[in-house]
Amino acid sequence: MDLLQLFYYLRQYNADIIVIGGIVAAACYFLGRLLRGKISEKFIVFLPFLLGAALYFAYGALFVGGVAEHAGEFIKHGLSCGSFATAARVICEQLLAKGEILDRSALRAECVKEILQPYGELTDEEAERIAACAETDEKGAAELILALCEGATEAAAELVLDALKDI
Repeated sequence: MDLLQLFYYLRQYNADIIVIGGIVAAACYFLGRLLRGKISEKFIVFLPFLLGAALYFAYGALFVGGVAEHAGEFIKHGLSCGSFATAARVICEQLLAKGEILDRSALRAECVKEILQPYGELTDEEAERIAACAETDEKGAAELILALCEGATEAAAELVLDALKDI
């Protein structure tokens, strides 16, 4: 992924999602370091989505109003913030490792590996298969996740698929 592709990736998000997603990414980085070993790895992986939903809900309640009418939309945008935070973390890890920034398919595969890490180590090929399958056949991708990741629930598969929609 070159700088132009990174800009195109960022352009798909609204400014509020980028700002809140950035806050979520930073908070998750520090909370992950602080809580690692004290809480379940599964919780740390899902933390960006939970925190994104909570922060966007609070943002919506404060600045948009109509919480009862827009609650579903606030939570949906909050999950997009969590997805952005996860992708931002993967991109930052690539930059800090002095490597090349990933292209879109590799970024999607790395996000799959990151989210499903508590359920087992996926190979690059398995993560790429899941990411590619998610673009055309969500049901098949969910079945693939459940088959490859021992102990993964349907909720985990659904979260991965929702995250991949935004990447």
